[in-house]
Amino acid sequence: MPSEKLFKGGVEVQDGAFILRVSKDRLQAVVTPKDLKAEVPLDFAALQEALAELEISTGILPQPEPLGSGSFCVAKGKPGIPGENAKVKLHVKPAEVYVPKQVDPDKDQVDYRELGTIVNVARERLLLEKIPFTAGIPGVDVFGEPVPAKPGKDRKLKIGKGVRLSEDEMKVYAELDGKFIMAEGKPSVLDEHTVNGDVDLKVGNIAFGGKSLVVSGEVLPGFSVKCRGNILIRGGVNNALLMAGGTLTVLGGVVGEQAMLRAKGDIVVEFVENGPVLETSGFLYVHDVLVQTEAKVGRNVVATGKKGTIIGGKFIIAGSMHVKELGSEAEIVTEVSVGIVPSLQSRKQTLDEEFKLWSDRLNEVLKNISALEKMKKEQGGKLAEEKAVLLRKCQTFMPKAMDKVNALTEEGKALEQELEQMVNEAIFVYGRLYPGAVVRIGNAARTISVEEERVVIYFDRPTHQILVRKMTPEEEAGMPSPAAGAPH
Repeated sequence: MPSEKLFKGGVEVQDGAFILRVSKDRLQAVVTPKDLKAEVPLDFAALQEALAELEISTGILPQPEPLGSGSFCVAKGKPGIPGENAKVKLHVKPAEVYVPKQVDPDKDQVDYRELGTIVNVARERLLLEKIPFTAGIPGVDVFGEPVPAKPGKDRKLKIGKGVRLSEDEMKVYAELDGKFIMAEGKPSVLDEHTVNGDVDLKVGNIAFGGKSLVVSGEVLPGFSVKCRGNILIRGGVNNALLMAGGTLTVLGGVVGEQAMLRAKGDIVVEFVENGPVLETSGFLYVHDVLVQTEAKVGRNVVATGKKGTIIGGKFIIAGSMHVKELGSEAEIVTEVSVGIVPSLQSRKQTLDEEFKLWSDRLNEVLKNISALEKMKKEQGGKLAEEKAVLLRKCQTFMPKAMDKVNALTEEGKALEQELEQMVNEAIFVYGRLYPGAVVRIGNAARTISVEEERVVIYFDRPTHQILVRKMTPEEEAGMPSPAAGAPH
């Protein structure tokens, strides 16, 4: 065991010419002249013998290191390397947010306001993980004894909404599709996003992967708003692009030839004018008017609120149209096709083209087989090698071509039956029908030339014509309300 004198007054070495001391942390041995005036040189060989006797065995310097005032450092230990604290590794860089103070502390809602772009993540995406703290690396003192290292500090992962911890509490995963944010040090994934104001240069284009996107203002020209779920625009849309995976609702107007609204769910609008394009796989609900609009609708058009007027434009509707007024006194051309499913029409066209192609191939193969068989018979049952190879290829291909033609024929019949049912769709006008409306149902077409009131435009199967009849009291009373899909 080292002498206690080494740590206090020191031990005399080299016949008392020097004092050897060891620092309290045992990491440094220093010799100091006992009498500075004596100017006795340090005998390094004698010093090494003294160090060995005093059990100083580690970190001995090959040459003493001057420290000033005649003192020398003769041995240095290695301090322990402290451990690193637990860290958080981000696998996805989150959006920066500002969290304002809650106005009502009783409400479990916080208005997270993004300061940057939206960071979309999918459910089960690994967002971040904890890198464990380390124990550190022990050192060694000048006596060869270990010096313990200070371990790093641990930390517990805190989480917010829409995320989950792994069982070992080392990783954080998204629990839903939405935007990834870090707020008050907690990771969260939110499936709702709100733009407080207009979509303009300050905000930029928006693409959100959550279930709900709300814009409190307007969408200005040239910008786009896209959401995997529902979109609600409280203001208007002016020459902008909107795409929703759910319902798309615009409480203000939609204007401009460059405006386009697309939705896999319903589209709900207050009014539309001056050339916008609307495309929906669901219903189109119109609260007021549509003027010069082009629309493709997967189900019904319901324009029965307020004015409920449709003037001009072109409409391709898989279902029926319910409208208060269709057309105008100025007899503006308004084209309406009901019972038309664009995907079915496209498939029919493709099917017809495929059927013709395969029928021609089959006919060509049958002709070749017939000609080659005749040639073979005329040549006593033998064909030239080239002709024989061609005959075998045709005989192999023929059943495949026949199977393909038969399959296309069956698919064509099924599609024809499906298209035949589409002529049951109609146009219900609960107010006034004006001349200038061009109506198509199935393959039939009719231009309305006489003003009518409270009528149904339908396809008459016996005559294969589009007819106009008076609406029954039951039909009039059953006018669908746009309330379910109306702006609110």
